[in-house]
Amino acid sequence: MSDPAAEQGRSPVGVHPAAGRRANSTTRRNGTAGANATARANGTARANGTARANGTARANGTARGNGTAAHANGAGHRGHTASPWPAIPAEVAGQLQPMLPKVVEEMVAEIHASVAEYARPGDGSYEHAVRRGAEEAASQFIARIADPGASSGQADEVFRRLGAAEASEGRSLEALQAALRAGARVALRWLTHASQWMDAPLETLSLLAEALFVFLDEIAALSADGYAQAQAQVAGELQRRRRRLVGLLLAEPPAAVEAIDEMTRLAQWRQPRQLSVVVLTGRQPPGSPVPALPAEVLADLDRTPPVLIAPDPYGPGRRDMLDRGLRGFQCAVGPPVGLREAPKSLHWAREALTLAEQGVFGDYSIIHCDDHLTDMVLRRGGDLLDRLGARRLAPLKDMAPGRQDMLAETLLAWLETGKSSGVASRLFIHPQTARYRLHKLQDLFGEQLDNPDARFELALVLRARHTGPQSRRP
Repeated sequence: MSDPAAEQGRSPVGVHPAAGRRANSTTRRNGTAGANATARANGTARANGTARANGTARANGTARGNGTAAHANGAGHRGHTASPWPAIPAEVAGQLQPMLPKVVEEMVAEIHASVAEYARPGDGSYEHAVRRGAEEAASQFIARIADPGASSGQADEVFRRLGAAEASEGRSLEALQAALRAGARVALRWLTHASQWMDAPLETLSLLAEALFVFLDEIAALSADGYAQAQAQVAGELQRRRRRLVGLLLAEPPAAVEAIDEMTRLAQWRQPRQLSVVVLTGRQPPGSPVPALPAEVLADLDRTPPVLIAPDPYGPGRRDMLDRGLRGFQCAVGPPVGLREAPKSLHWAREALTLAEQGVFGDYSIIHCDDHLTDMVLRRGGDLLDRLGARRLAPLKDMAPGRQDMLAETLLAWLETGKSSGVASRLFIHPQTARYRLHKLQDLFGEQLDNPDARFELALVLRARHTGPQSRRP
């Protein structure tokens, strides 16, 4: 029986007569797999297409894109980096177009069946989003065949928005990538089926399969780009809200409770029972290292001075966490206070840094105010403390500075230990020397040493004198 296709001057698969007279079996004997076998064997298009068996030119005698004839030896070989789109006959787009509605329906069904995250019966908006993505992908694929150089900016934005939607819902990209693969499987099945009746050269299915996987990579990259941009935007907005929350917590006069509660919710921050404000020395220039602390620690490093707000600073293991994260920074950790008292913690942390700059704490890196409360209270007395010292230490004022220091040191040791042996041990002197100095102090201060109020005031001024950067002599 005669072959109708052969009588019309072409092979059953639409190959040019000059090339179509060979039998498929000849092609396979020469080592070239049929188009369907190639696609099904490895699931991807071969990088250089399917080699022609007898080396004849393609149906139109030219390669699309550059208009040159096929290679003389008939390999029809394309380089590994060449795009598959120009090599696909443009008329294939018109032949595939009628398939589009059914392909989209099957894509949507396949995605719902294979990707659990997208199976949402009754969710109309989600159904619309999945269908829109499938329609856009199929339409754009056909449009690229018809005109490989056409702009795809609008379609690209669709896939970026798909990635952004995944980020906004708090999911990873795995579900979207699985949906793209599911759609590609459906498309490959339809392309394989269409190759059996399309009026196109033999290697067209291989080129279409290659183009499909190139296209899959492109839209996956666009989705990932949209996902990353959305994540960065969300992270940036969250950081802005947290800096705003820092400002509200430290505001004086205090911000409204409702404003703090609302910003706490927007900043996704759990209100702690207590918090400490950490003040760093100096403004941090752009690109400077930042403290390596958990996300729950609020930060505003653009503030002057830079500040952190550490929730529950002295809970189990929390102090060690702060010390490790702040290593390498000079800073002060304010005393723990309630949420509404954050400005007090800020005030004391700044006060501690001021005293540190005056040398009160010697060499320092991290100052915990709770470790230095007595020194801070004494030093904060300022002029009043100097006045009290001048009055209580008046008996020493006419002595030489060295003798003043010796007797002041002895008096403080006695006030803190209560006995001469304690003084000798504290000051590393002979007990007899300690007793001699105490007798001298008794002669100088007289009844003050028997008066509890006077002794308390003496202890205050002597302690302040002892911890100052320089001795405060009366």
